[in-house]
Amino acid sequence: METVQFDKAYYIKLGRGGKWEKSAIAENKLRIGWTHQSLDDINNARWEEIHAQLAQTAADGGVATRDLNALRMICESTPNDVWITFSGSKLWWCRVGAPLIEEDGVSKFRRLNAAWKDHDIHGAVLFVNQIPGNLARTQGFRGTACEVRERDTLHRLLNDEASPEYRNVAKARDALVKAAEAGIRRLHWRDFETFVDLLFRQSGWRRLTTVGKTMKYSDLELEDPITRDQYQVQVKSAADLPEFRRYADQFAAGDYRKLYFVVHTPTEALTTTPVTNADVELLLPGRLAEMAIDLGLVNWLLHKLK
Repeated sequence: METVQFDKAYYIKLGRGGKWEKSAIAENKLRIGWTHQSLDDINNARWEEIHAQLAQTAADGGVATRDLNALRMICESTPNDVWITFSGSKLWWCRVGAPLIEEDGVSKFRRLNAAWKDHDIHGAVLFVNQIPGNLARTQGFRGTACEVRERDTLHRLLNDEASPEYRNVAKARDALVKAAEAGIRRLHWRDFETFVDLLFRQSGWRRLTTVGKTMKYSDLELEDPITRDQYQVQVKSAADLPEFRRYADQFAAGDYRKLYFVVHTPTEALTTTPVTNADVELLLPGRLAEMAIDLGLVNWLLHKLK
């Protein structure tokens, strides 16, 4: 998909309480109110007459002026602009088509030049809980329409571009992952077993056996407290590819969902050979470092390394 470029960006609320959201998105329309204003007045830009009409029912002149400005914004917008709204916990965006306000059995509306979209140019869905907060706050606007102040943020979001702040944090996180991986490789094997146990329990799983207890094919047995699924974990200070394959071949899922084979010091062949058994997952220091950061175990690691 081509880069999304636009002159201006606007937000629209599709009906009070979002009552027109589904209809507008399904029918590719920008639905609006202004039920007491005629199509003839609107399409002929009789703004003074419309302002006078709005003033008759508005609480004060300021409200009438804001309503008029919102209507003009909708009518005068061009296909070079982008419009956004929020529905189903997602941000949607579109461009308007012909500069004509129409009306059907639902409401007045302006047609779009293409469908509403809920994803960026690379297809990633724009979930509200994953977009920048300064842009997500726009959905709290009380009126019908307004200009989006965070134009640059929206431009980056639609084009899947990272902000300078994101790049800085991502660079720092990558460096932390590498440092944590190096630290994990320095752990004593007993500390490594404890570390693995903490990783899984921090993920919310419940331990069913004692760390290091001698069992045939695992050092840990865990249970997901929500699904009640059980897992086995084999912790190795060092392992090569043939050893991993032996464990993978011997593991019979049965009452267990999966075997996790966790290695402190793997051989190069073990790190580069793809795992083909869906019932067995290989966890190496790089992935363990990411988990340690995500699950808040960096301080624990620091204490062990000091």
